[in-house]
Amino acid sequence: MGEQADDIFSSFGLSKTEQDDFDTVLKKFNDHFVVNKNTIFERAQFNKRVQLDGESVNTFITALYTLAEHCEYGVLHDELIQDSIVVGIRDKNLSEKLQLDADITLTKVIERVQLSEVVKEQQEKLIEKDSGSVNAISPNKPAKFPKQKLSSGGKETKCETRFPYEK
Repeated sequence: MGEQADDIFSSFGLSKTEQDDFDTVLKKFNDHFVVNKNTIFERAQFNKRVQLDGESVNTFITALYTLAEHCEYGVLHDELIQDSIVVGIRDKNLSEKLQLDADITLTKVIERVQLSEVVKEQQEKLIEKDSGSVNAISPNKPAKFPKQKLSSGGKETKCETRFPYEK
């Protein structure tokens, strides 16, 4: 230990028996150096967390679990994570459906949001494949347009100027 640590150790005012007890000394040093966490701030961060643009559902859920570790929610831990997932996902239609299910569990919420994300990704891939085949152009075949017949006996009359129609 350095000189500063000795000074801090001396300031604890421990008896000889306490000085020889590792757990007591460690607790005193932790109390001295570890900053008390601000539970209200931690909870505010947790409550404000929503799924970000481009963020996967799994990343969002992991972030909620990480933030909840410092919130001291106790037995409400899982329920509050469940609620945060339901109201924090970008898919508002899915959020609404999940809110309508009064008996839903955290496990079911996670399964549904993960499955929904997978299905949307698969649909996007199908749309990309379909749009590629629809827009295919054959450079060897010239475009064929049907010839239109004029109803005015061979003369164009839209602008009231008559032009002879040639075949």
